[in-house]
Amino acid sequence: MSDQAGIDGYQEPTSFDEMMGTEYVDSGQGWARLRMPVLQRHIPASGIIQGGIVMILADMTLTRAIQTLFPEGQPIVTVELKMNFIAPANKGELIAEGRVTHKGGTLVVGDVKVTDGEGKLIAQGLGTWMMLNSRRG
Repeated sequence: MSDQAGIDGYQEPTSFDEMMGTEYVDSGQGWARLRMPVLQRHIPASGIIQGGIVMILADMTLTRAIQTLFPEGQPIVTVELKMNFIAPANKGELIAEGRVTHKGGTLVVGDVKVTDGEGKLIAQGLGTWMMLNSRRG
């Protein structure tokens, strides 16, 4: 952090969740729900939330859903994540709900829906994660 940052009152975020503004809402066996307020920094000149921000929220949500199925500290990584962007968003909040649809020996598959605060579908995705310490070879 620079000296100027302290003078202007800027504080460096202490976590990625804090930087994104995401908040844990709820989770259970194989599912999770997160929310994220739409912040001005999420909106480029187009006036609608940047698609990568929606993907980050989806990735974080599915990762949390997968973590509910494994012991704490199990290393997992995203292998692929495909999103269909359905409608624009530019205010309020986004709510993502992810569910595990398949848990194999090494790979886990899940789907995620991202809605706005009024329940309107913004994006829908499907992804695959790998458990790192279960790899053979």
